[in-house]
Amino acid sequence: MTKVHSSFRASLRYCIALFLGIASIALAQDFTDKKINSVQVRYAGAKTVDEARIRNLMSVKPGQTFSAEKLDDDIRSLVNSGLVDDVTMSGEESGSGMTLIVEVMTRPALAGVGFAGNEEFSDGKLAKETELKPGLPISDVAIYEARKKIEEYYQGYGFSDVNVTHRLQKTDRAGFSDVIFEVNEGEALVLKAIKFNGNNAFSDGDLRRKMETKKKDILSFITKSGRIDVNELQADEDRILDFYRNNGYLKAQTSGFKRMVRQPNENGDIVFLAGDNVEYVLKSSSLTELFTGGDKSKIELEMDIYEGVQYSVNQIRFTSGMKVFSPQELMPVLTLNNGDTFSASKMRKDITTIRSYYGSRGYADASVDPDIQYASENTVNITYTVTEGRPYKVGRVTIEGNNKTKDKVIRREIPLKPGDNFNTVDVETTRKRLEGLNYFSNVVAQGSPSDQEGYRDINVLVEEKQTGQLSFGLGFSSIDSVVGYITVEETNFDITNPWKFRGGGQRMSLNLRMGSETQDFSLSLTEPWFLGRRLSLGGEVFYHGAQNLSDEYEQRNVGGALFMRKPIGRFAYLRGEMRWEKIKVDVENDVPDTSVFQQFGGKFTRPAISLNYVWDSRDALQTPRSGHKIDVGATAVVSALGGDTDSFIFSLTGSKFWNLWFDSILEVNGNISMVETSSGETPIYDRQFLGGARNLRGFEYRDVGPRDYDSPQGTGEVYGGDSSGYATVEWSFPVISSVRGAAFYDAGFVSLDSWDFDIGEYYSDIGVGLRMNLPFGPIALDYAFPLEMPDERADKGGQFNFYIDYEF
Repeated sequence: MTKVHSSFRASLRYCIALFLGIASIALAQDFTDKKINSVQVRYAGAKTVDEARIRNLMSVKPGQTFSAEKLDDDIRSLVNSGLVDDVTMSGEESGSGMTLIVEVMTRPALAGVGFAGNEEFSDGKLAKETELKPGLPISDVAIYEARKKIEEYYQGYGFSDVNVTHRLQKTDRAGFSDVIFEVNEGEALVLKAIKFNGNNAFSDGDLRRKMETKKKDILSFITKSGRIDVNELQADEDRILDFYRNNGYLKAQTSGFKRMVRQPNENGDIVFLAGDNVEYVLKSSSLTELFTGGDKSKIELEMDIYEGVQYSVNQIRFTSGMKVFSPQELMPVLTLNNGDTFSASKMRKDITTIRSYYGSRGYADASVDPDIQYASENTVNITYTVTEGRPYKVGRVTIEGNNKTKDKVIRREIPLKPGDNFNTVDVETTRKRLEGLNYFSNVVAQGSPSDQEGYRDINVLVEEKQTGQLSFGLGFSSIDSVVGYITVEETNFDITNPWKFRGGGQRMSLNLRMGSETQDFSLSLTEPWFLGRRLSLGGEVFYHGAQNLSDEYEQRNVGGALFMRKPIGRFAYLRGEMRWEKIKVDVENDVPDTSVFQQFGGKFTRPAISLNYVWDSRDALQTPRSGHKIDVGATAVVSALGGDTDSFIFSLTGSKFWNLWFDSILEVNGNISMVETSSGETPIYDRQFLGGARNLRGFEYRDVGPRDYDSPQGTGEVYGGDSSGYATVEWSFPVISSVRGAAFYDAGFVSLDSWDFDIGEYYSDIGVGLRMNLPFGPIALDYAFPLEMPDERADKGGQFNFYIDYEF
């Protein structure tokens, strides 16, 4: 209704203005083919729009020849801008030409914003949502956008039936008016329950998990669950039907969602009153009509389901006439096979796979049409008809939309070059690579017909977004207490472009962290395509101060590093690094002279060369549900490069994830590390420790390992070993939106000698936790208590570990 109303008003104003403008010129004189010597802008009433803006909306300029058609276009432009109510155009003779006079009545300027009918939110809060600025002309577009924002704000808090109108109110100030928004808030609807009838194959919980609409829970103030959107409900019905059809129930049907309102009967008992007209419910766009009667603020939804029978696949066939691939070549790559339960999603995936096979050979126009026929009461036959088309080569490769990002940064992500065999798989790879850069808010990569016979052009259209980020905030943890931090990051940096420093595809990061126990500074720069190859080269300078490692000493590291990273296939990469750092270990004054910690104090130089092989097939960096990651690394600390020791460090880290029933996740991860020093005792900064939030959560931070008990005056503190290993098994499960519960078991050991992986004496713990992915950051809460402890002094009772990250 809003758009129709706005368009009608604009069209009406345009028609009136057009009639007046053309009529005035026609009555004065016929200026056809006359030269326009000048254009004068005059105001009828207050001047609320600058003359320059009026002129910019017009195509007619001095020096042009008079044209009634151009005036027609200019009147339309002025009126449609929403800044002008009336336009009158007239002409006067001026020498051998004419002067065009444009008289405009501009719209009033905004004096202020007012509200009526709003009880839930203050005037100030709603005024901020409108984003209207006093002093600017009041345009229809801006007003209707403001109304939409107010309605969306209310809807976000459950007022799904809110309606906002407006009126203009004159002020004492000439040319200025107030906009008064009249708000009909309606009532905030709270969804208390979602129920299903007739669902025998799947539980209510299974079906609710497929919906975006959620009932109210204890975290609704954060997750906004319990709020209702009619359009989302319709989409949820489609999701439920898709779920059934993906599990073989081809003929599944639903009644749509009906409302159930709790209200007392004449005896005071609570009864349910179900909605009546299902067809009307699905078409209704008004929640007032959808949820009427009883207590509207607390409602329940109900859906009737007819499941039908579950179908399986009797036979899959291909029609004859295929030349590029034979059915025998395509059958092994299909995910839906003879005897399987029918799945619409698997069938769609197979169609995409078949098209990709053809696309990889350049057959960009290949199409696949499935034909599903019922073979019996519970089986179907699927026949794929493949229209192969013809192969193509790559014509032009064009890139548009990159105003800041250099062309070469985009082109190096495109595996296809002009003259190559056209490949739709590589076109899709282009899109994924460009999206993975995170430089663009939107990426379109597609083939299009070329003016060259037998060729297809590749068109890449990108929409750039802000790639720089400045963040600061406070962090809290059970290890480091309060921490303040500042991060400056630019992921599309260009060191060769002074002052702008944008568009080169490099990554720059500056981090500063100041806490009660740690202080960190780092500055790094990475070039992901060194020498035009898919080879990353980067450097870093850093400072790290730590007072939380032990009660017996403090440590400070300062230095720099150079590193290279080379991708190997889809999931793996090699990373080499040269790191040089100065390390200072300050032993506390009260540490006895006979303590083992005394030999660790001093100033040291640590040059190190390391190489890591990493395989990472996880489906997500945060909360992965499948895949695994393996990291094998070796580091050599070399005295020949100016170091104080000769050491070799080996590390193997791995993790594996399984997605189980009810979206629960089983995770197994672990690590084995070893250091061998050929020139004396292993320095304290290279020794192995366990305990704390990252490994053995039932023990204090770095409180598992060999202790200082070699002398009567030993401190009893852990000084670490040369070998360590740990393993963790964790099962997490959804509790409510954005919150997962967890149960875990940790086990590990630290040995004094290198290459000593005897697990006969190991430490273990068991615990529970919460994983909350909240808008202001991830929160992990764990409580664990020890089970096995060879050294009873490591048992400090149950341990609470947490990590909270607030960003402002």
